[in-house]
Amino acid sequence: MQSEISYDMQQLHKEALRDSVLNSTLPNSLLGGQAVRDVIQRGHYTPLSVCLCDPCDKVWRGDREVLENVISQEFPPGAVGRRVLFHGGVGMGKTTVVEKVIWDWATGSRLQHYALLLPVPVSAALEGKAESLQSMLGRIHTHISAETLTFALQKPQDLLLVLDGLEHHLCSPSSSSSLICDVQQEATGSELLFSLLHGSLLPGASMLITSREPFKCTSLRFFQVVGFSKTQRRTFFREFFGDVGLSERLFQQSEQALSVDEQCLCPAFCWTLCSVLKTQLESNNSPPETLTQLLGIITHMLLPKQKPETRELVLGLGKLTNPVCSYNDILSCGLRSFLHHPALSAFLRINGDVTSPDTTFSFLSPVMQEFLLAASFYLDPSVQILDKCSDLYYTFLAGLSDSVQRKPLEDSVGKFDESRVSEFLQWLMGYVSKVLPGCEAKKHFGVFRLLLHARNSSLVKESISKSQWRLMAYSELQEPDCEALAYVVSCMGEMKDMNLYSAKLTDQQTEKLMPALRLSKSIGLSQSYLNFAAMTHLATALAEGRTTTLDLSYSTLETKSFKTLCHALTHSPLESLFMKECSLTAASMSALSSALNNGFSELRMLDLSGNSLMDDGMEMILQAIRKRRLNTLRVFACEFTGSCCSSLAAALQSENCCLTKLDVSLNDLGQSGVMQICRALMAPECTLEKLELTGCLMTKQAFRELGRVLMCASSRLIELSVGWNHLDDSVAKLMWQALKHHNCKLQHLDLDNFPLTDACVDELCEAVAASSTLSTLILENNDLTDAAIPRLVRLMQDRPLMAKLNLKYNNFSEDFCDLMDTCPNIVY
Repeated sequence: MQSEISYDMQQLHKEALRDSVLNSTLPNSLLGGQAVRDVIQRGHYTPLSVCLCDPCDKVWRGDREVLENVISQEFPPGAVGRRVLFHGGVGMGKTTVVEKVIWDWATGSRLQHYALLLPVPVSAALEGKAESLQSMLGRIHTHISAETLTFALQKPQDLLLVLDGLEHHLCSPSSSSSLICDVQQEATGSELLFSLLHGSLLPGASMLITSREPFKCTSLRFFQVVGFSKTQRRTFFREFFGDVGLSERLFQQSEQALSVDEQCLCPAFCWTLCSVLKTQLESNNSPPETLTQLLGIITHMLLPKQKPETRELVLGLGKLTNPVCSYNDILSCGLRSFLHHPALSAFLRINGDVTSPDTTFSFLSPVMQEFLLAASFYLDPSVQILDKCSDLYYTFLAGLSDSVQRKPLEDSVGKFDESRVSEFLQWLMGYVSKVLPGCEAKKHFGVFRLLLHARNSSLVKESISKSQWRLMAYSELQEPDCEALAYVVSCMGEMKDMNLYSAKLTDQQTEKLMPALRLSKSIGLSQSYLNFAAMTHLATALAEGRTTTLDLSYSTLETKSFKTLCHALTHSPLESLFMKECSLTAASMSALSSALNNGFSELRMLDLSGNSLMDDGMEMILQAIRKRRLNTLRVFACEFTGSCCSSLAAALQSENCCLTKLDVSLNDLGQSGVMQICRALMAPECTLEKLELTGCLMTKQAFRELGRVLMCASSRLIELSVGWNHLDDSVAKLMWQALKHHNCKLQHLDLDNFPLTDACVDELCEAVAASSTLSTLILENNDLTDAAIPRLVRLMQDRPLMAKLNLKYNNFSEDFCDLMDTCPNIVY
């Protein structure tokens, strides 16, 4: 009995596999791509990228990896029964990868731990009557002796089976009894394939499978073929053109061409593009600037030169809407006269004899199918704009509405009817008006892309101005969305509020957005992430643009990113900067202080709340306050103490300080710190009007000093927040006394969670009644009960000046709700 596969038999099999790769009959074609044998023989193979994928929700579960590395990882020496499926669309390079794996094994360069690599052509497996797996493999690989095949199947752990293009042949048996376990048991080809997939047949064998779509099978590991990365595309260009300088120039031009780079993920499309660029270069023509223009050039290259004939062919091809078309479909679309014409096979893959009713036809390029479908609208007055089609279809409709982009196609089929162009533009305007008032960001992006592809600035202005554009958060932007949004804003000339809440912007995305950022009055980037390169682009846009408000709250900023932003402050018109909880520290404040001290900074409002500034960081900010025109500073919960209050007091009294609003809440200022601030407030030079001291550990003595401030003629305070200092009614009495004083100017007083009781209500009402200025009183989170309600209601009824009394979260029952409802200015 044979103990192992002989060396001679193995070499014979490798030679047969090498010949099968080299004798591939598929030729080079503009849409079909480069022949596999040429890719491998000439060393033009460029590795692809894949991602681990969940077949149920089609969500990537990992980072991009090089496909060859994944094959090595998934099929290591000693592994048994590995089953891996690579899935991806037409032209993604799956068959080329399979042939490369076969070639590498057959030439001894990879996967040599498998005694035999056995390709199983799916079409061949489904031919003929029922047979056993052993018989089927013997029929496919006739050069392998029956004895060798029998032995090989007894040691499945030494086998690697390769099944390419399984998607159209997965017919699940009706019951588990259809699963085959014996390699000599006869069954249909579909049953044998199903049993191999699910591991009942040759359970120890490893399998590499490709498919257009993933399918449910628990024994498989799924990877999505995502095509070329940018680096891999650059490599492909270099291999195609040879000349490094030329290839780089053409690569950069292609990356800039509208939507072309999106399609270049697909290797077959990349080959098509390079072929077109080569032809354009040789004929001294400019490279295409958009995807629509590119497809027009390709179509012009493939079509016959007689215009009536080409128009008829394009119209017929544009009516083929199914991925796979029958012989009758070809006839019904008016393509009978083209069955033997080479132009038909330039667009379609013909599976069979063109004279046979059983022959099927499919487009070599799905992108070309969408282009011709869109072109048919402009060429045939009876064709209407289709609903619920692919994004590419509408992209081409928009692109072909532009005379420059459609010229290559018009050179072949004749001029478009302008009435059809007008009809599309009216449709697009209606679509814009329908989508932009909605709250689906993805649909907004779709509209922006169509406007970009139409390249009609007057259309943008008219359609946007007539729609009620809902300015929502655009967080999940892709690079093409950034380019489209930037185009729309550029056409409009200004953006009131650019809301990019929670966006994770890359260098490339931010660069594409720069025209829109420059024209935005307000930019919202709270809870967003920008790396250093992206922040550099943002800083440039701020320096060159018209933005007056920037919100970066809750966004973690790298030190060098923050310094770059600070430098931009010295050149930009920025007036308000919100940076709550951005993980800034005292060390960060040096750059900010320098920027604020610069004579060119326009900043008026600065919010640094929730950052760990400490005393040292606060001291640096205070240096800037003394010299600049900053009028609002919020440093809520910044971990500084009363130690820096002497500097704060000095800053408030400095000649050049313009501060009118200060929030130092939730910092441990203590009695001495607050009293130093109070003494500054009584100085004639102090301009402060609004002060927040919530949760600052204030004492009764501090409140007594604050009362003196309110009664001081030179004090300008009109708003005061002193809640959450956990005192009592006796301390509140100091506030009531101050309110009664004729020098008190308070309009807004916040005593949230003081906590106050019913015992203070009479004095409270007397003080409010005596005040000539108070209009808002916040008494949230106190211990007031139903007993206080009648007196407070009477106060509000007798005092029209009081615009608001906030009584939320006190100890009220529902019994007095009706009474409070009689006074609309009471909130409870």
